[in-house]
Amino acid sequence: MLALRKWLFSGLLVIVPLAITLWVLDWIIGTLDQTLWLLPSEWQVWLGQHRVRGLGVLFTLAILLSVGAIASNFVGKRLLGWGDAVVRRIPVVRSIYSSVKQVSDTLFSESGNAFRTAVLIEWPRPGAWTIAFV
Repeated sequence: MLALRKWLFSGLLVIVPLAITLWVLDWIIGTLDQTLWLLPSEWQVWLGQHRVRGLGVLFTLAILLSVGAIASNFVGKRLLGWGDAVVRRIPVVRSIYSSVKQVSDTLFSESGNAFRTAVLIEWPRPGAWTIAFV
């Protein structure tokens, strides 16, 4: 009976992470496939007949690369600066946008040093220590 229990838990330790990983990947690909709705309706009819799973991933990648290419040149940087200034004037949107932008700038910085060092800080109250990454 002990061997059966050991085998059961060993099987769970192998299958559960694999199943969750496959489920998350399926969810991500399914979500990215919804970007195909951005295409003109004539293209959607053709794609509906020839449903290719994961085509939305390629479409999303193409969008990201295109936006990145535009944002990297002089005109794109000017447009982004103008759009950033407009968004920062909208009261509720300003707080959300500023927070998300700060986190994304830290995570995707070109220096690649985001969250490389762990430090010990005294938080949330005196005597309580928490590890933070800087």
